[in-house]
Amino acid sequence: MRFRLRRLLPLGWFKSLHAKLFIVTALVTSGITVAVAFQINRNSRRELEAYSKKLAIETSKAVEADITTRDPDFSDPRKIEEVLESLAGDGRAIFQIDVFKAEGKEQINLVTSSGDDSSVEWKPGLVTYMTVGTHTADIVPLVDTQGQISRGWRVYYPIHNPRPGRPPIGLIRTYCDLERWEVVWENNLQRTLYLLPPVLLGEFILLWVILGTLLSDPLKALMEAMRGLEQGDPSSRANIRRKDELGQIALRFNQMASQLQRASMDREALVEEIRGLNANLQDRIDAALAELQGKNQELEQLMERNALLHEDLGQQERLAVAGQLTAAFAHEVGTPLNLVNSHLQLLNGQVDLNDRTRERLSVIQAQIERVGEIVRRLLGHTRRPKLHLEALPFASLVADLQRLWTPTLATHRITFSCSAPEPCVLRVDRKQMEQIFINLVNNAVDAMPDGGAIHLQVEADPGSPPSAPFWQFSLRDEGMGIPPELLAMVFKPMFTTKPEGKGTGLGLAIVREIVRAHAGDVRIESEEDKGTTVILTLPGEPIP
Repeated sequence: MRFRLRRLLPLGWFKSLHAKLFIVTALVTSGITVAVAFQINRNSRRELEAYSKKLAIETSKAVEADITTRDPDFSDPRKIEEVLESLAGDGRAIFQIDVFKAEGKEQINLVTSSGDDSSVEWKPGLVTYMTVGTHTADIVPLVDTQGQISRGWRVYYPIHNPRPGRPPIGLIRTYCDLERWEVVWENNLQRTLYLLPPVLLGEFILLWVILGTLLSDPLKALMEAMRGLEQGDPSSRANIRRKDELGQIALRFNQMASQLQRASMDREALVEEIRGLNANLQDRIDAALAELQGKNQELEQLMERNALLHEDLGQQERLAVAGQLTAAFAHEVGTPLNLVNSHLQLLNGQVDLNDRTRERLSVIQAQIERVGEIVRRLLGHTRRPKLHLEALPFASLVADLQRLWTPTLATHRITFSCSAPEPCVLRVDRKQMEQIFINLVNNAVDAMPDGGAIHLQVEADPGSPPSAPFWQFSLRDEGMGIPPELLAMVFKPMFTTKPEGKGTGLGLAIVREIVRAHAGDVRIESEEDKGTTVILTLPGEPIP
């Protein structure tokens, strides 16, 4: 087993897929193990109690059988006492047995006891246990000869009359001490508590090794190969020899790297050829200048246009290579996303997950599907994406998004509120709507580093007809605001007011493109140190 120092670093490890899968799987397996262990102990205790209760009932039944067979008239209490002493006493499971004789329908008297007859507690009301017709059992405290208190079963068992149709002739009261069974159960519990930590530790170590071998090490090798290719090493390859999905990803990456290497060599050869052509062209131009002095001005203009064409050709070539790299990268990223999504579906299909875990898995799966959609849009970036319009209740959309925002907003001490009328139904593309509001809320969060509030106000656009209604959305934050001189530039691509590393400058540009694709409009109102309001209109479902 190989341990990497980077894995031991808390921040680096907790951000990895290995950490997320390890923590989730470890919590699930450890929870199941602990629950099963304590369920077994609890069932063991119930079985011990049931067994001791059965022992008390069987003992009472044996005493009843002896009395009805040998002395149904209770004429010789000494014989009954000998039987009781053979079945009960200190140090035995049967703590004490008392035998009572019925004196009429409303009277009962003590015949004998396995213990001290003078200490036996009884009342005439015990005759009610004879009228039940069967045994009665309950758990009561017991006091032994040393004054120690313990728990035990108390069983009342009627002594049936050997003559059919007659009422019971007496009552047996049997006490079964649970102390020795409690000791057995305590020992089982202690052994369980001693064994649980090493068992859980073994599970964690095995899970760590399996995840590291099957997932983390191949992914790290693939990332190192990608990093080398990004830094300009055309010979960088992923050394993964496996037949599973990660092996297929590594094989496709190596094929892509080989293609890029060949393309780079072809491009260099083409550049050399262009340089040769340029040199030859220059010789011809020099010869032409020597021969045609009168056309010097015309030749200078031709050279200037030629330089511009060469610059434009180089720019187009770089854009074409960047497009190829982007398409190849998006294609290769889509495969592991599908793999992770499949494993999440398998995990979500387990029946022993609690509701909160299943909800979190659903949120993770939804976001992976959203990333997959972004990757697919990246693959089709060269053509204008088609809108998949559908009737979308805004309450459903904002409820799904709130489950996604809640952890981030809570971390930044930000509250979110929404005021929207009940019949707000849009005619839009759901995925693009999610992208709009996620971008806007993320901008609002970045604008409020010390916390605050975000409010979304939804109103019907009064100027739109019922056959083609529009809704107006106003998202207001309490952030730092935007300076007036920068307000007109916020929708330009690659422009951002955020610090370096915090933004790409594409969020609002994407929002405006999506809104305009839906025939809507978007504008921003902002004041420094007072906040920003983004106002956009979107089409609603026509009223029939």
